[in-house]
Amino acid sequence: MILETLSQSVSTVLHNKKRLLKALLIPFLVTYCLRSMKVSVAGYELYSEILVFIFNIAIFLTSSMICLRTQQILDKHDTVDAPWQWLKFDSQQRRYSGYLLVLFVLLQAIFLLIEADYKIATNGLIYSVMLVLSVVGWVIFSRLSFVLPAIASGKEASFKDAWAITKDKKLYAFVIAGLLPVAFYMLFIGLPIFLLFANPNLAMGLKFIYIFIWGVIVIAIPFIIAAIEATAYRALMDKSKATEISNPA
Repeated sequence: MILETLSQSVSTVLHNKKRLLKALLIPFLVTYCLRSMKVSVAGYELYSEILVFIFNIAIFLTSSMICLRTQQILDKHDTVDAPWQWLKFDSQQRRYSGYLLVLFVLLQAIFLLIEADYKIATNGLIYSVMLVLSVVGWVIFSRLSFVLPAIASGKEASFKDAWAITKDKKLYAFVIAGLLPVAFYMLFIGLPIFLLFANPNLAMGLKFIYIFIWGVIVIAIPFIIAAIEATAYRALMDKSKATEISNPA
């Protein structure tokens, strides 16, 4: 069941809270500072756009580091206290970031297809075909994303391995890696933005508090998704009943 996976994720995170703190605090702080600096230079001149691009690359790399370290820690069952970790970009991190970049590009292509479907579809047939292609792309993305926790576990994994892992659990993979991330972004980012725009006076009164909280949430969501996927990957590898969408007969 999906709820069992979520429950196990929370339990595992709490069990490893000290190790996660020591591994993630510095990447979290660096990512937050980079996001703040990006916001401060955005939207002025050409050189500012170049700086924003550079900041986006740096944020992607530090966010990738947060995801990898989260999945590394949750994949292991060590109880030994770990030392504080600084920024490090070793071969495993480079492999992880490379696959994450490919997945990000695929995700952007799916979003562009959905946007094009909304804007340029002229009849029901074209709309239906583009919608089906978007859903198929979303399912493919959700299955391929399990290459990330596989790499974090220390394996020389590829998309082929992720495809094989999720072969008999397509719906489970889609819910975990396809639907839940969207739900989290809508709940923790989309809904607050909607509520603040609906009440401009409240938005101005809470401007700085909201910017701070929003910045923390934006950084925390990749951590949450990585933790859930790490738990789901372990359940898939163990052929756990948690991967059953409905109660088995």
